[in-house]
Amino acid sequence: MIATSTVLTIVTILLVISVVWLAYILIRGQTESLLRTIVFIIILGIIFVYLQNTSLTTLSFKAVRNDLFPPKIPQYQYTVTTSDDLYSYRTIYTFITIDILEKGSTSPPPPELKLVMDPNGRTFTIENPESLNLVLDQLNLPRVRHGIKELYSITGNPADIGVYRWDDYDLGTLFVERALYQQKNSMQSYNAIARIIVDSRKY
Repeated sequence: MIATSTVLTIVTILLVISVVWLAYILIRGQTESLLRTIVFIIILGIIFVYLQNTSLTTLSFKAVRNDLFPPKIPQYQYTVTTSDDLYSYRTIYTFITIDILEKGSTSPPPPELKLVMDPNGRTFTIENPESLNLVLDQLNLPRVRHGIKELYSITGNPADIGVYRWDDYDLGTLFVERALYQQKNSMQSYNAIARIIVDSRKY
């Protein structure tokens, strides 16, 4: 993945150079390369406009494809609760409950969280956050800008197993909890998003 701002800078420079080159060949009358230059400028212009208007902060082939041609995202079943105390205001989106686990296939399955197993074989890393960002989009929440390691691999605290935390989230601190979900009809299992917590600090 590469930062959108970096690509925008490169495209801007190429666009300026191309316009200068177009002016040069028009002055010199070198019409044999005129059409190619115009086509190149049009392509760069389209890319420039897209980069200026996209909400993506980092670019990858898959992210751009999903941005241009949004995939059909299932409507997930979740509940929203809030927690308010002296230091923070929390909004909690719960996708997996005991009720959902018991009902199995009769309830919509929770969203899958794409993970990569760490070399230790015990923890998982979110390398590409796109699967999470698609869910955040549905919740009308800001996207995360990068992947992250499982919190347990950083703290060593057993309570942090299956937890991911972004301290640089736009709304404060973002917590994502994963759980293994098994589809009763197919007996297939996958790592799913159990809860998303947005902690808006008051201090």
